[in-house]
Amino acid sequence: MAKPSGLQIRNIIAAVLMAAAFVWNLVIGGPWWVTAIVGVACLLSSFSAYLNRPSARR
Repeated sequence: MAKPSGLQIRNIIAAVLMAAAFVWNLVIGGPWWVTAIVGVACLLSSFSAYLNRPSARR
């Protein structure tokens, strides 16, 4: 298994933090649009981490 790149680690950390913010905003009953933006950002960060994996650079 290849070592993850710095960009990939940053994207994984960002996705985890945004997932926590998504759940927190749902629990406190925050505005729906904030939940939607954070959810989309989490998905984009996760997808970016997947695309930046070392095995994809062939």
